[in-house]
Formats: sequence, C-alpha cells, structure tokens
Amino acid sequence: MNSYDETVQDIITAVGGKDNIEEVFHCVARLRFYLKDSTQLNKTILQKNSNIYDFKFENNQLQILIGSDVNKYYKALMKCINEDKDFSKAKKGNIKMSKSSDKDKQLAEQIVKLVGGKENVNSLIHCVTRLRFKLKDESKADDEAIKNLHGVMGVAHAGGQYQVIIGNNVTDIYDQVMPLLGLSSEQEVTQDDEKEGNIFSRLVALISSLFMPLLGVMTGAGMLKGLLVLFGVLGWVKQGTGTYMILNAAADALFYFLPILLGFTAGKTFKINPFVGAVTGGALVYPSMVAAATAHKAITFLGIPVNLMNYSQTMLPIVIAIWGMSWLEKGTKKIIPSSVRNLFVPLLDLMIVVPLAYIIIGPIMQTLSQWLSEASLWIYGILPVAAGFIIGGIWQGAVILGLHWAFIPVLMNNLMTNHFDPINGIMYCTLFGQVGACFAMGLKAKDKNFKEIAIPAAISGLVGITEPIIYGVTLPHKKAFAFASVGSAFGGAIAAACHAGMYTMPGGGIFGIPAFINPKGINMQFYGFLISLLVAIVVSFVLTMIFGDTVVPSAPKAKVQVKKAEFKDQAIYSPLEGTVVELKDVKDPVFSAGTIGKGIAVKPTNNEVRAPFDGKVISVFPTKHAIGLKSENGVELLIHLGIDTVNLQGKYFDSMVKDGQEIKKGDLIEKFDVQAIQEAGYDTVVPIVVTNSNNFDDVISEKKNGDKVNFGDQLLMATVEQDVNVQDSSIAKA
Repeated sequence: MNSYDETVQDIITAVGGKDNIEEVFHCVARLRFYLKDSTQLNKTILQKNSNIYDFKFENNQLQILIGSDVNKYYKALMKCINEDKDFSKAKKGNIKMSKSSDKDKQLAEQIVKLVGGKENVNSLIHCVTRLRFKLKDESKADDEAIKNLHGVMGVAHAGGQYQVIIGNNVTDIYDQVMPLLGLSSEQEVTQDDEKEGNIFSRLVALISSLFMPLLGVMTGAGMLKGLLVLFGVLGWVKQGTGTYMILNAAADALFYFLPILLGFTAGKTFKINPFVGAVTGGALVYPSMVAAATAHKAITFLGIPVNLMNYSQTMLPIVIAIWGMSWLEKGTKKIIPSSVRNLFVPLLDLMIVVPLAYIIIGPIMQTLSQWLSEASLWIYGILPVAAGFIIGGIWQGAVILGLHWAFIPVLMNNLMTNHFDPINGIMYCTLFGQVGACFAMGLKAKDKNFKEIAIPAAISGLVGITEPIIYGVTLPHKKAFAFASVGSAFGGAIAAACHAGMYTMPGGGIFGIPAFINPKGINMQFYGFLISLLVAIVVSFVLTMIFGDTVVPSAPKAKVQVKKAEFKDQAIYSPLEGTVVELKDVKDPVFSAGTIGKGIAVKPTNNEVRAPFDGKVISVFPTKHAIGLKSENGVELLIHLGIDTVNLQGKYFDSMVKDGQEIKKGDLIEKFDVQAIQEAGYDTVVPIVVTNSNNFDDVISEKKNGDKVNFGDQLLMATVEQDVNVQDSSIAKA
C-alpha cells in the first residue's frame, strides 16, 4: 500500500466510511465531500495524517487540503470507493487498455528527444541490450535525463557511439525509434560521418558496423557447431552420417562463406552497393577457385601469376577489397553518366577489384593475418597466467567502455587462421564472475524490489546477457562489480594456465561451453576451462556475500519523470481588467501560502478573460471555473476564477476554448458573470499562479497591491538564467 492509499484509508475512516459519502469531487488542491451524516466526521484522524495540510467543514461541505497531488489522491479514493461494486450489468463501452507497445513508443519518443532530436542522429544500430547511436553532437544528449527514464538502465559514451542501455527488450524499442528517425530497420543514414572522432573511435565504429549485423546468427551457428562437437564426443551423432552432414552444413555455412556476408556488411559500411560487395566475396570463395587453390594449381591473369589461396573463412581480404572498391566508385561515378551508372559502376567494380583481390590484396592480407595471429599468441605465450589474470580482471570494464570491440578482429583472426583462440578462453569466465556477484547481491538484499531485479538478472547472465547485471545490480553497487572482476581475474589466470581456448564461435553463457571442447575430444584444457568458470563464479559470490553491500528498502519517495526542457524568460500579461491583489492577501491558504506556486491576483471589473501570452490550453476544468495554460517559453499558468467557485458547478461560466487549443496573446478564452457570482456569495478575486515556479529562477510581480490593470498590462515576469533539468510539471486540474 502506497502513501496515497494509506491517506485515503484514513480519510474514509474519518468521514464515517464509504457509505457515508454522498458526493466527492476535487479542485486545485482540495478533496471536497458532501456527507450523509456530518456528525460521523472524526477530525482527530485527519489531524494526525501528515499528508493532510488542513481541513474545514463549512456550508455542509468538508474540504480537505491535499496540495498539488490532489488528482492522485482522488484517483486512489475513487478506486477504494468502487472496489466492491459490481459493474457486470453496466452498459459496456469501448475500453482501451494500455499496451506495452504504447509504453515502448513513449519511451522511444523520449529517447529521441533527449539525444538531441532526430536531426542530431547520424545512424542507429542495436546489439543484444543497447541502442547504439552515432550523434552529430553528443553534448546535446542529456545523460541524466535519459538515465532517469523508466525502461533505461544506463548510458555509455564509447568508441564514437552514444549507447543507451535498454535490456532484453531493446529490439522493441529500436523498432519504435527507427520510424521516429524517418528510417526502417533496413535503412541507414547516409551522411558522411566516418571522419568524426579520433582514430580509435573510428576503428571501433568500423568494427561494430561490420560485425554487429552478424553477431546474432554467428552466435547461433557457433552454438550449433559446439553442440555437434559435444554430440560427437558423446557418440550421439557420428561424422559422415547424413544427420551430421546436414547439421554441419547449417552450422558451418556462415563461417565458410564469411567473405560473402562481410562483403555485404562492408558494402553498407563503406557506402557502396552491398550486393556488389557480397558478389565480390562470393568470387573469392567460388567453388572452382577453391578447388584450384586446394589442388595447388598454378594460374595466371593476363599473363600475371596468381598465388591462389583458399579464402573461405577469411575476414581481412574482403574488407580491404571493399574499402578499395569504395574509392574506385568515387572516381567512376564522376565519369559515368547517371543514366547508365547502375549498369557500368558494378561492371567496373567487379572487373577491377576481384582480379586485384586475387593478385595483390588477398596474399598481402593473408600474410598480415598470420602475423597478427602469431603476435597475439606470442604475447600470450610469454606470461600466460599474468596475462590471464589481467585480461580477466579488466574485461567487463572494457565492455562498459565499449573497448571490447577492438578484440573481435584478433579473436576472429585467430579462430579463422588457426582454428583455435586462447584469448576468449580467458575472457569467457568474466560473465560468470558477474553472475556470482549478482546472485550474492540478490540473496543478501532485504529489499524485495531489488531481489526481483537481481535474481532474474543473474539467470539472464547464465545465458550470456550481462547488461541487466552490470547496469542494474553490480555497477550501481561498486563493491559487487569490483568483487566480480577479482573473481574473473582468478578465473582468467586458471584458464590461461590450462591453455583453454575456443574452437568455434561460442553461444551465450552456459550454451557457449561446448565451443571450448577440442574436436579431438575432451582434454585437460577443457577441464581447466570449466574450473575457471567455477572459480570465477564462486570467488565473486563469496567475496560479495562477505564484503558486499546489503540492499535495504529505501524510504518511500515519489517517482519522478525527468525531462530536458528549455525555459526562457516569459512576460505574463493581465488576462483581466481590475485591481491587483497580492497573492498573500487572497482568502484561500492554497494560494496565499504559495502551495501551488508564485503569482498575483486580480479583482475583476469586467466579465472577460483573455490570453496572457502565446501558447496553448492545457486544461479547462469541467466546471469552467479554472483554466490551465502553457506558454511557448515553458510557463504553466493557472487562472482560477473566484474562490470556492467550483461549487457553482459551471453556473455563470462560459469557456471559449478547449484542451490543447493554441492561443495568442489577447484571445478571448472565457466569459464569466462577475456580478452574479458575487451575489451568490462567492469571492470573485482571480488568482493567477505560475504552477511550475520551481523551473524558474524567479517570478517577479510587476504590479503592486491596489494598482489598476487593463488587458495587456504586464503583471508578472518569470525569469530563468540557464537551462535546467527538472521534474516534469503539469498543472493539476482544478
């Protein structure tokens, strides 16, 4: 039960129960009751509740002063009053329920706005848990506001990308964001932004664009290859059988034809026709050429000897070839007429680049690939245990910073060149280190809400998704993240000491373990690998259980929705003709005490209300006695026509506008009969209040008590010195 429900229960008890309530409604800051039997009112209960500022009983009406959250209390009250009622026989209308897609769309709109709008976005891709933006100007993105959005786990600046961590439903949010950017998931921004950022940022961005589209299917294929190895070791599937051949074809196709797929992604990255890139990759793995290379057949091209190589499962040759093709196209597009460009540009691309790839690019890049692989293994071979300890300890930090992408070419090159990579054997235990710390945090926590986050996050970590752990559990509690890194460091050292490594691309978490089995059979390397995982998870778990924080329930506080808003100086002109009254002299404590904001009041001498600035109508109360407006510069203004005039139920008021309507200064927005209201016994003074005063440095009165004002005379000035991050404020419906 929240504070609203608790207060409502006190109120219901104080008024003598639900059955004693004849009618209830609310105004700007008060709940107003008509009771069947006023003698049942228990004032002591109301006095003891700290959420109730004041109350009074007059003219047979109980008024309970709640404040600006009156609408929330009213909703809680109505829910409580109606919970036992049977509406099954009521006439049913169309009930529209909130859907998760609506929430996703709302979150997407907020994210696009807070990253600086679609005009600040060069491109967007996503991985398993993150939206990865390339922004024109990252300083325009509001980190704190985005972090506070419900549905966002965090923000990271890494490798030339602005990364918004969403979690497992990132695809749903991505699908909502892309249309807001004017794109579909098959499109990308074609602005020339590859020269932005330093060399490292550009390199990471390049690697991301090449491999990100392939990671999902690459992981799935890797899992299938790992399972085939496991099935073979267990004797469930034998090599040479039809079952093995079909499953192996499914698992190995991506890796064998990797040049084709990388040709496509490289084409998109270097902004050429990706299908031409794919065809170029296909030429490198064309069956007759692979057969000639396997047979060590000597061939020539226009009399030039060609050193044939098998390019299946290679990476660098096709990437360099497509990069060169992009430069070739810059020249050919200048000289080829646009009317035949679609025909002759691909023709020249293939005629020139494919032979060059076979004669020059391929042999050079294959040699460099071999050198890179040998160099990484040489460094690893000098002090493997120390290297394992360091890499294991820093890896998840590198993931947070986005630096892990720089390792992918090394891992891939080792795997494709030597069919074995020891680096991932070290790093794989780090996600289990995070799982161990997360489980410990969840078990230690005394906060039920935190447990509901930590335990499922740990389970998702076991299948390879670590962002919910890092950004939801361990990183906010820095000790847990540190202990996870310590456990991972020891696990990495053990993996390195046992020379553990991967033989194919692993899947996520426990499903990736078979990828570390030697195709020749299970050996000590694999046992050492399993021990490294166990050590990482146990050490992290024990350290966190002993020395980690214990999360306890925090004091209840209102959930805030943060947004980035620009507020500018705003002159507020008189919407009425009459005599100025200082707000402190208004005979209503809601206004005189400044409970809902700073402002001024006017004792009207005519029957018209006009717009005090350019803006729009936020709300017109059903009884028409109060109007909420919002200016173009962010001022939210309440014009309240008389005191307690809500009781007139709309009599003597005639609104000229409706919710959402655009207004210009001086527009007639309402008529009301001042004399009739006064004769009915009501005070006709009109409070004019800036309800979001806290968004401004000051609200200055330009008139003093007793001054005469006409339409258009300046009454107030709301001033602000700079942009600020603020709580989303809206005018409470009076």
